[in-house]
Order: sequence, then structure tokens, then C-alpha cells
Amino acid sequence: MVPVTVILGLLLLPLLGVALAGPSAVGEPATEHIRRTTRRWRWAGLALGAAVAAVAAGYDPLGRGVLLAAPLFGLCVLAGVVAGESRVVVRPAGTTRQAALETRQVRHYLPRRPFRAVAAAGAALAVLLAATTAGGSADDLGRPGRALAYDCGEFAGAHGPWAGSFYSLPLALVVGLGVLIAALAMYRLVGRPRPQAPGGDLLRDDAERRRSATAVTGACGVLVTIPLIGISLLTVAGLVSSPCRPAWWTAAAWVLLLLIPAWTALLFWSAVAVLHPGPRAARPAPVPA
Repeated sequence: MVPVTVILGLLLLPLLGVALAGPSAVGEPATEHIRRTTRRWRWAGLALGAAVAAVAAGYDPLGRGVLLAAPLFGLCVLAGVVAGESRVVVRPAGTTRQAALETRQVRHYLPRRPFRAVAAAGAALAVLLAATTAGGSADDLGRPGRALAYDCGEFAGAHGPWAGSFYSLPLALVVGLGVLIAALAMYRLVGRPRPQAPGGDLLRDDAERRRSATAVTGACGVLVTIPLIGISLLTVAGLVSSPCRPAWWTAAAWVLLLLIPAWTALLFWSAVAVLHPGPRAARPAPVPA
């Protein structure tokens, strides 16, 4: 399995570039408060995720700690995004409170193509985990789902580690929890009321909402693509290890290898999207009455 330190190192390279980038233009104070709060919590999630991943990587000598380190890192980043949205409190700036009569939906703020790519990666991870779980066998110590057995007639053997139930079930639990947290974050950012300017006008803060939705999408991408790359490499190693493998095993191994560059590109986009979701408007426009 690819060491988690290598994956996290590759992940942090674009984030370092984002951190060294100059600040963007200052906007309306009401939306600046939203931006600063969500950004601080995203950084906190990144720092916590790095610490949790380091602890998890050395926790289990059988490799579950290494496997779960990367998705736990993504889960902490996602939790930071959710915490930032939850900590945003939009208070009216004037003495008169207003409410916008409008319908906002999640699809209005999600980055469509990246979201579809992340959804495709999530579906690929689910299919891959289902397949490896179904094909898993017990290892020499009786631990279920930790080996891939083969029988060539004259001789039989097994390859391990294999991403069977021993690894796939805790991984699916962590990723599933992350998806639920992402759904909570999207519900929060869509339902958050509009900020109010000192003059009493409601401000159109759709740019900040799109930034938050992009960050949530990126956090989900981190959560899904890192284990997808690791499980793909682990599966390829198991498939090609059998001396009597059928032809479709070899074809499946090649398909998994050819998809890894696409998942890696999605991982880099996701990493950048977490801390630099995109430009924002310099001064939000009032919501039309």
C-alpha cells in the first residue's frame, strides 16, 4: 500500500501554494466576517486532520491504521468546513430586520463538473469496495477478508493484504459518515439567511455560498479519492499476484491503473478547493426587493 505520508505530502503541496498566495480584495464587512470564519475553520480542520492521520497511521500494525489515516484526514477537513458554516451567525446590522423571499437550492451553488467527478469517484470507490469484499478470504490466522485466495489445481495460495471486509467495512463507515456531514454542511449553507448591510439592505452573498459549496465538494473529493487510489493499487497487486488468474483479472487491473491519473488530478483539485474555493465578489450587490 502507498504510504500515507507520501499521499499526504502530495496533498499538501498545492495547499502550500495556496497559503503563500496573496490576499484577495476586501469586500462588504458582513460577508468578510463569513469568509474569515469559514476560512479559519477550514485551516483548523486541515491541522487536526494531519494530526489524526499521523496517529492513525501508527495505530494498527495490520495496516488498517494506514488505510484509514487518509480518509480520516479528509473527514477532519470536511468537519472543519461544516464547523465554519455552523459558526457563521448572520446578525442584522440595522434596527430593521428583513428576510428575502426566494428559493435557494443546493444545485445553485455546487460546482457542477467537479461535483460530478467527485460523485463518480465515490461510486467507483463503492463498487470497488463491494467487489473486494465479495472476493476476500480469511488469512492464515483466520481474519476474514484480509486475503485473496486462488486455486490453480495443482497448488493453491493466497495474497494479502487484500481490501476485503477486514479493511472495507471500517473504511465504508468513515466515508459514509463524511457524506452525511457534507449533506449537513450543504443544508446549512443553503438555509443560512442573507447578511444585512448597515443601511438595512439584504446583501446577495451567493459568491460566498458558492465558495463554501466548492470547499465542501473539495473536502468530499479528498475523503474519497485518497482511499480510492490506495485501494486501487492494493487491488491491482492482488489481481496480478495469482499465477492462474483469468484474463478479466488482468483487464480489470489495467482499468484500475489507467484510472489512477484521473483520480490523482481530482485529488489535487479537491485539495486546492478546500482552502482556495475561488474568487469572490469585491462588493456584494443588494437583493432586489
